Amino acid sequence: MNRFRKRKRRKRRRVIIILIVVALLAAFLVPYCLEPGIPVLMYHCIAEEPRTGDENLYCRPAQLEEQFDYLKQNGYTTLFAEEYEKAYSARKPVILTFDDGYEDCYTELYPLLKKYDFKATVFMVGDYIDKEGYLSSEQIREMAKSGYVSVQSHTAHHVDLASMSGEELDGEFRESCANLAKATGKNVTAISYPGGYFNDEVLRQTKRYFTYGYAIDTNKYSKSNHYEISRGGVFRNTTLEAYKRAIETYSQSRIVRDWLKIYYKIFD
Repeated sequence: MNRFRKRKRRKRRRVIIILIVVALLAAFLVPYCLEPGIPVLMYHCIAEEPRTGDENLYCRPAQLEEQFDYLKQNGYTTLFAEEYEKAYSARKPVILTFDDGYEDCYTELYPLLKKYDFKATVFMVGDYIDKEGYLSSEQIREMAKSGYVSVQSHTAHHVDLASMSGEELDGEFRESCANLAKATGKNVTAISYPGGYFNDEVLRQTKRYFTYGYAIDTNKYSKSNHYEISRGGVFRNTTLEAYKRAIETYSQSRIVRDWLKIYYKIFD
């Protein structure tokens, strides 16, 4: 009888341990799998005819307006890069970002933002300010005051941050923040890493200067993930259907996003 009771107690303990392990796994995995994504889109240039470099970086003005019209007609809420946490309480959020600070952000993007009452973030290279083909100090100041454009950091010299020492990163970030604060009259709180390149030292230095760090295709989304925020690129060859699909995919929970990526790789 005692032997039977001991076996029963051991079995009960094993069941309890299994249930505790399952509960702990569920407590971690369920929120992880169901964590929503935030569509963060990365653009560069806006021009009918490419000027130099990779022509696929040049979205056509009509293409951009078609995308904006889709967002407007479908009730999306545009937010600045520094409003990332607000995205988790916004209705159908999307963050529009434009890297490098080309002059067409003023001539092409800015009028469209006012027309559609949208927000966008320009990640500006500090050393490019007032250079030919890029935004001037006056244009930056006007847009930053408008409420339609936030101007944030794309470093001071558009360098590969992952190849730099801690001391070099410190100088790069300090110079970038100083240049942009002078141009905008506002504090700089977000950065996009050139080329999407970063490492542990980059993250460590970024946290000293910025509240948010944007990368490329990290597939990392969470309210607490401030420094490896994922962005998806929009290019000249991005069709409207591909654009819609990307936004819908980025908006899904993690488990659905991962499944959709596998599905599109197999059947596209």
